[in-house]
Amino acid sequence: MEPIRVQKFLSERGVASRRKAEEFIRSGQVSINGRRAKLGDKINPETDKITVYGKVVEHLDEKIYIALNKPKEYVVSKSDPQHRRTIFKLLPKELQNKVWNVGRLDYHTEGLLILTNDGELTQQLAHPSNEHEKEYEVLVNMAPNDAQLQRLREGVEIATGTTYPAKVKNKGTTINITIHEGKKRQVRRMIETVGLKVKNLKRTRINKLKLPDIPPGQYKEVQKSDIL
Repeated sequence: MEPIRVQKFLSERGVASRRKAEEFIRSGQVSINGRRAKLGDKINPETDKITVYGKVVEHLDEKIYIALNKPKEYVVSKSDPQHRRTIFKLLPKELQNKVWNVGRLDYHTEGLLILTNDGELTQQLAHPSNEHEKEYEVLVNMAPNDAQLQRLREGVEIATGTTYPAKVKNKGTTINITIHEGKKRQVRRMIETVGLKVKNLKRTRINKLKLPDIPPGQYKEVQKSDIL
């Protein structure tokens, strides 16, 4: 295998983003075969022993890509201090510690979540500059008027700043909205800002990947090429 930079290795193993991995290296917390790593060091992922804060970074098994239909009232986390149900409990035990979630959905939102052990994919989907689309189906309390839809299309002011223009369609009280940002509770806040109330919120697509036709709480293994 071709040597790769140690920060890329750590990112691919899901230890941290490349930027965070570089911080670990600068602070002296990364070792290669027992010696302190430096920025720019390259390693052989198959033979070199890499540790972070004294813990060995395991070599990954085959890459895993999961499309999960998240039910409402589940937390997107490995554990929850309030003891609420977490999405990882929906997976077989042998997968629960092998994958992590790419992005989040809030407690009351359902729909598509991607789970993987591919750090590079995680970075690609998470970085705002890549502008990967996320599509949502929103059931609201009343049919929106043209002015409300236009405001959503142009961008609205929410607590975390002004949203970028969105793609918006509607039929009756259902709005389909496509964004490429990931501000906290963004779609709910956008809908509320234009004077509507969210009755149900479901994510139906991330980039190329559409929500599979599976019940809430079920998952389907997919390919990386289905996503990017």
